[in-house]
Amino acid sequence: MAIKVQVVIIAVLFSLIVCPAIVSVQAHTASQSMVLIRENGFSHSVVEIIQNDSVLWENVDNSSNLTHRIVYDHDGDGFYNGTFDWDSGELVYECERNETNVKVDANCSDTFMIIFDLNWSIGNYSYQDIRSDGSVVNATIRVIADTYQHVEENVPTIGSEFGVNNDEEEATTEANNNNDDQLTPEKMLLFVGLFTGITSILLVVLLIARRSGDDDLIDVLQQEKSESE
Repeated sequence: MAIKVQVVIIAVLFSLIVCPAIVSVQAHTASQSMVLIRENGFSHSVVEIIQNDSVLWENVDNSSNLTHRIVYDHDGDGFYNGTFDWDSGELVYECERNETNVKVDANCSDTFMIIFDLNWSIGNYSYQDIRSDGSVVNATIRVIADTYQHVEENVPTIGSEFGVNNDEEEATTEANNNNDDQLTPEKMLLFVGLFTGITSILLVVLLIARRSGDDDLIDVLQQEKSESE
């Protein structure tokens, strides 16, 4: 019976140690960043995202009468048909649609998306926009690791443009830095979980010590009884 009680206590102790770590971890919620393809280049030449985020390119070039092709040659073989290569095909400004808003040409495309799941390692991915006039525009996607500490505040909505207002971006960065110094709900949850876990561990240790003392007392009483008989 005593062995069973000790096993239960050890199981409870292990779960209390693990639970605070599980509760305090909050994974990054995947979001989407949009890059606009313009006549004079991309809306932002460098986009920084977190693993599991996606990037959506949209051709908004209605002035040059050019098509754009977003490509990335991961294996460096000069082709864009590898497992981790990108090739958007020709992206036009606008696809013709019928009265039910269905594309007249199913192969027509004005947007292109890549999901940077965990198959994509952290680092910089330099890609190109090959324009139908033969010119090339270079840009970079910077993928950073999900540290589980990312705060999902001020996430840009789909359709927002990167780099349109640098002053606003700097103000947002400063505000996020100030938020990092404050006591956030996630930090409070971590502190509560750690306090609860430590307190529970102390109670379990006291329970084990008391249980061991009771067992020793019972053994002594049984021994004295046996000697008296």
